Amino acid sequence: MATYRVGPLLARRTPFTTHGALSAVPYARSETGRLPIDWAACYREDSPRIVLTVLSYATPIAWVRDDGLAVIPNVFYSFTSLRHQRLCHEWLNTEE
Repeated sequence: MATYRVGPLLARRTPFTTHGALSAVPYARSETGRLPIDWAACYREDSPRIVLTVLSYATPIAWVRDDGLAVIPNVFYSFTSLRHQRLCHEWLNTEE
């Protein structure tokens, strides 16, 4: 699936995979990739409530809790991940 088609899936909070580095799974993964320590702790704390994790490569760049709150850490990894984060901001109804 092309990256430009994932927006509506993010809006519906539906898991997906692409042929690239972006994907979303319907649970909290145990791995935190390149998340900084403080954000990794937040992710682990939220993990029982996470219903969708958006990954750029192997790093959770956004997650949605069962109360509807979307969390998108303000962390720069790469320009590719930045593009993925912008998709999350746009389609998960959050403010940058």
